[in-house]
Amino acid sequence: MTDQTRWGIDVVQQENKARYYDKQNTTKLHEAQDIFKETNGLDNISEYTMKKFREIMLGGRQWDAHIINVKI
Repeated sequence: MTDQTRWGIDVVQQENKARYYDKQNTTKLHEAQDIFKETNGLDNISEYTMKKFREIMLGGRQWDAHIINVKI
């Protein structure tokens, strides 16, 4: 295991985490954009695709249809 007390290791780890976070968010953004375009602005969307879109937009958090006031 790497010695965590050496100077600079925490800075490198933070930069790596930030880079990974940005990459993941960019990927999710592109997925959401693709779904939006393919479904004609979410007008023609299947239940599975809508579930996937909501998961992307909510960041993995659970959603509840009656709280969001959306009928499925």
